[in-house]
Amino acid sequence: MWKKIRFLLSFCLLVISLTLLVWSFVPAKKRMVVQLLQPTVMSVKSNGDEDTAILENRQVRLEWPSSLRIGDEGVIQLDFEVTQEDVSSLNQQSGLVDAYTNHNVMAEANFEVAGMQITPANTTRVSMPPGQPVKIIWQITPEQDGSYLGIVWLSLRFLPLDGNPPIHLPIYVKDIKVQVSSFLGLNGSLARLFGGIGMLVSLLFVFEYAINAVIKRKKKKTNLLTSFAGQANDITRAEDL
Repeated sequence: MWKKIRFLLSFCLLVISLTLLVWSFVPAKKRMVVQLLQPTVMSVKSNGDEDTAILENRQVRLEWPSSLRIGDEGVIQLDFEVTQEDVSSLNQQSGLVDAYTNHNVMAEANFEVAGMQITPANTTRVSMPPGQPVKIIWQITPEQDGSYLGIVWLSLRFLPLDGNPPIHLPIYVKDIKVQVSSFLGLNGSLARLFGGIGMLVSLLFVFEYAINAVIKRKKKKTNLLTSFAGQANDITRAEDL
C-alpha cells in the first residue's frame, strides 16, 4: 500500500516539476509598433520665424516584452531610422531649412515606469548625424508580479552653433504595458531550479518503483514455473507408480 502511495506522490511531483520547467522556459511574448515621422513633425522655430527641421523621413520602431516572469530580464528597444533619403521636393514645397546647417542634433529618450528596475534609469542622449539611425535599449527587471504601465518618450535636442540655448522638441510618446507573472510566488530562476530537482527526485522514485515491480513480477513468474514444475514431477511419479 505504501509503495502505491509513494508512486502516486512521485507522479504528482513529476507533473508539478514538468509544469514548472515548461512555465520557466516559455519565451516572453513581444509587441512591436512602427510610426512614421515626417520633417514637419521634427521642425522648430529658429532664428526668428524660420522653420528649421530634420529633412528626413524617419520612423520609430518600438519593441518590448508584453509579458515577463518576475526576476527575468526584458529588453525594450527603440529604433529611430531614416526610411527615405530624398525629400528635396517636400523641402522646396514646405520651405523648411535643414537643421544640420546651423545645429547639432541629439536624440533623447526615456522610459518611465514604477516598481521595476530600469537600466539605464536616466534620460539617454545620443548624437544624431544626418541619415544615421539611432538605437536605444533599456533593460528591465521586474521583482513583483502584476501589470506595469510605462511610457516611452523620444525627443530631439537642437544645439545652435551660434551658442544660443538648446531647443527641446518632443516628437514621440507611447504607452506600453508589461504583464509580469509568477508561479506559486517563484521567479523564473527558482522555478527552473526547483523544477529540475523535482524532476530528478520524482524520476528516481518512479524508476525505483518500476524496478521493484519488474523484480516482483519475475519472482512471481519464477514461483509459478517452479510450482508448475513440481506439479509436473508429481504427475510423472504418479504415472510411474
